Amino acid sequence: MTYPNVLVLGYLNTTKTASPETQMRAESYIGTGYQRLLTFEGARGGFALFGGGEARPFLSAYGLMLLNDMAAVYPVDRAVVERTANWLLTQQASDGSWSASDYRAGRGALGMTAFVTWALAEAGYGNHPGVQRGLAYLRSDPGTETDPYTLALVANALVAADPRGEETSKVLDRLANAARWDEQGSYWSGESTMMGGYGRTGAIESTALAVHALLRGGRHLSLAQEGLSFLVRSKDSWGTWGSTQATIWSLKALVLAATVGDMRDTQATVRIALDGGEAQSFELTPENADVVRVLTFDDVAPGPHTVSLDLAGQGSLMYQVTAIYYLPWTEAPPEPEPVGLMEVDVSYDRTSLAVDDVVTVAVRARLTREGLARMVLLDLGIPPGFSVLAEDLTALVEKGLIARYDLTGRQIIIYIENLSSEQTVAFTYRLRARFPMRVKTQPGAAYDYYNPEERSVLTPTVMTVGEG
Repeated sequence: MTYPNVLVLGYLNTTKTASPETQMRAESYIGTGYQRLLTFEGARGGFALFGGGEARPFLSAYGLMLLNDMAAVYPVDRAVVERTANWLLTQQASDGSWSASDYRAGRGALGMTAFVTWALAEAGYGNHPGVQRGLAYLRSDPGTETDPYTLALVANALVAADPRGEETSKVLDRLANAARWDEQGSYWSGESTMMGGYGRTGAIESTALAVHALLRGGRHLSLAQEGLSFLVRSKDSWGTWGSTQATIWSLKALVLAATVGDMRDTQATVRIALDGGEAQSFELTPENADVVRVLTFDDVAPGPHTVSLDLAGQGSLMYQVTAIYYLPWTEAPPEPEPVGLMEVDVSYDRTSLAVDDVVTVAVRARLTREGLARMVLLDLGIPPGFSVLAEDLTALVEKGLIARYDLTGRQIIIYIENLSSEQTVAFTYRLRARFPMRVKTQPGAAYDYYNPEERSVLTPTVMTVGEG
């Protein structure tokens, strides 16, 4: 989540609301993310999905955009930016386009060219001949493209490089005409995003990109405000928008809206109370009206409750009410069948063993819907007091059965690329018992990384380890 930290710190610096503690923590996270990002750089420039892999145009443009935004809040080696930009320019076709062969196959190069051109323009290469050829390619579109996601990418590229151009205004108008409406506001629903987002996730990505383009282009601003309402209402209880891409584009749109918005007339007192109890309050002023606040009510008894919000004065605000609670696993409501995106079976060759014994875990997974999932994650819980024999997982990567794995203290995260509904993934790995105890594995999950709402939950397993 390096990019969200970059955007938030940039916003705090712009509004001069960052405390020293917040600044230090954010910079620490960004520094760690920056070093990790460098491990994904290709030998000749560009960025790959995994370290040591083949660089790809979309990921490289995305990395370039991240580096450019990061440079505003953290020291970035300019040589990395130049290598990435130069690599992207070497991938350009003679007609000024960039190939979409790795993403959204069959939809053409318009979206890919728009995204790469946008990234290069943001990084200061707007006058480069390659970028000018990319802009010419985008302007040559005869107006037949109807996919809102692609239109939003084209609009952002043109706004970044040629904000007052005649073609820029035309594309922004076409983008505005592609908006839809529901009870949550105006939104744009693309067919599929570069990273495989679709459905609700795809709509959030498309809407955030469209709002960003309209705000930056200074056109159809009332429509952009309705799109912002859709984004705010689409935020989950953790303050994110599901997938990484949806969260990043939503934050970029909201940060832009906060920095270009006019809140000079805001002057109000806000009071929030639970069940008529003592209210928590804060003041809204022109200086702080765009600052997000989090108010909590702890130790709330089970049952229905009433949250009241009173705004006295002049101004308006958007708000979200969320509740977090815990249930014993046995009391959790049953999941519908089939569960989520995948059917996953995790079995242990035994659940009673002694210290230093090794247990073999077998995993079988398949998609429950037809098609292709670009990136599937299996989150496999590690029982407390067990260690993972990582050589088994390394062998799976070497055999090409999985793309990558990460180990944390509590889980194994398996990455599987381009999983088809016509195949079943099956593999095993081993765990070693280290301490005598009776434990339960961490509940796991299986989901599409770019559409995390399609999630299957894996039931925990009880393990008993004797003295030996």
